[in-house]
Order: sequence, then C-alpha cells, then structure tokens
Amino acid sequence: MALRDVYETGFDEETDYHLAATCPECDGTVLADAGERHCTDCGLVITDQRLDRGPEWRSFDDDDTAPRRTGAPLTETRHDRGLSTEIGYGLADSDRSLSSEKKAQVRRLRREHNRARFGSKAERNLAHACGEITRMTSALDLPESVRERAAAIYREAMQENLIRGRAIETIAAGCVYAACRCDGITRTTDEVAAVAQSDESKVTLGYRVLNQELGLDAAPRHPPALVPRLVSAVDASSAVGRRARRLADVAVEAGIANGRDPNGVAAACVYVAGKEMGKRITQAELGDAADVTPVTVRERRNELQNAQSGCK
Repeated sequence: MALRDVYETGFDEETDYHLAATCPECDGTVLADAGERHCTDCGLVITDQRLDRGPEWRSFDDDDTAPRRTGAPLTETRHDRGLSTEIGYGLADSDRSLSSEKKAQVRRLRREHNRARFGSKAERNLAHACGEITRMTSALDLPESVRERAAAIYREAMQENLIRGRAIETIAAGCVYAACRCDGITRTTDEVAAVAQSDESKVTLGYRVLNQELGLDAAPRHPPALVPRLVSAVDASSAVGRRARRLADVAVEAGIANGRDPNGVAAACVYVAGKEMGKRITQAELGDAADVTPVTVRERRNELQNAQSGCK
C-alpha cells in the first residue's frame, strides 16, 4: 500500500490499524507501521509493543523435511546458552547419496567444528561444569528450574573469579546444593555428594564459598519440610507422616526449632508420631537418617512433649 494512500484514507490495510489525525505533540501526521504508531514529523512513538503473545512457530507432520522455524529456547545449562550449531549424523536420503569423498569431507568438518566450539579455556571449563550440573540434577531427579538456577549461580561465580584455585566439581556440586536451598527443595549435602565427584566436605565448602561471596537468597530449612524425607527413610506410613507434620508445626510455633538443628527437630517429630501410631522406630534409626545423634533426638523429643503438655 502506498504511503500517500495511508495519509489520505487514515487507515492502513496491511496492519488494520486506524490512524490518528494529528500528532499530540506537533500536529504532524501519524503513521502505523509494523505494530507501531509514530509521528512522521517529530518521531514521537504514540503506541508500541502491539505484539502477538502466542507461539511464533508452526507445527509440521514431518520435522525432517519441514522443521519448525524457531530453534531451541535459550538455556543457562549450555556454555553458549544453546546458540551453537552442530553438524549432525542424519540418515536422510540426501545423506545416503553422498559420495565417499564428500562423506570424508563432512567428517573432517565435523571434527574441526567440534574443536572450534570453545573460544577459550574458560568456555571449555564452563561446558564441563554445565555437564556436571546436568548429570547431578538428573541423578537427583531435580526439576529443570533447579538446573537452570545452578548453572546461573556457576556463571555468576565465574564472573566473580571464585573458580580460580578450586576444583570445578566442587563448585558445581555447591551450585546444585545452593540451587536446592534457594528453591526450597529438601536435599542434603550427603545426597548431593553421593552423585557428585567430590565428598560431602567439598560440597559444604563449595556452598559456603558461594553463599558468603555471592550472598545467595538461600532460605533456612524448617522441620516441616524435612519430615517427608525422614518418614520415607524409616519406611513409616502416611499416617505417621501426617502426624509428624502437625507436630513439626507445633514445634515451630512453640519456638523449639529456634537455634536448633532442624533435622533433629524433624526426627523427634517422626519419633513421637511413630510412638503414637504404634510404629516402632528407634532413635538410632532416626539419628542415622537425619545425620544427628540419638541424644539430640531424645532432647528434642522431651522438648516437644513439654510443649504439647503446655498446650493442653
């Protein structure tokens, strides 16, 4: 549509927008173009960001011959955020018809392309760390949000030069544990160390460095969130779990959890709930599952029973 026609009719047939007569600033002509209404004299943008929030791609029955017009979304779990290209190993009919010389050339191109993926040693180390984070989060069955947050924490640690002098596996494991703490997912350092290439002390060291230097938004752990893991560890019933959860809420309201190890408080709640429900659970079993001593479980049990007596 000609620009003269737009000025004369006051309507753009291509964009289907009605045009204002004059500009509110300079009384100039207003034109609608590509979802934006602006003045042609002073350049004032009157309306912008008229966007379609729906999906931009189309679906096809055969993705090999007619793929989607958009690529994969950006992700923090790749060293290049998923923007790299790959020379694949497709088995389409066009690949079978290649000559032996052309196939050899493609193999050479693929080899050199893989070598040139990383622009520096820092990118190579970042790719290794992202692979470790992906492996650990998959082994722990963690959601994609935790994986993305852990990779973002590692990138921030790289920018602050926290990786220098420390093992990549140690910081990567600390990032996974830190992401769990930030997202409120109950995972212990022992569980992370079981799938990491470092022991529990290294996982704790990595998390401590990240928390002190980056100021992570790691929420404190509360006994009610730790109860389900302990109930599953001692193979107790769901009724015991529900009762232990209510006891944990009572412990938090009574202030028993203040300044104390939440694992010990949660273990005491499970012990008292099991005793009320007729489930025989020893203090030693709960101490091993919660990584506390039986003495701690016994002391928290006494405090919980005193709080219950006070409520009555």
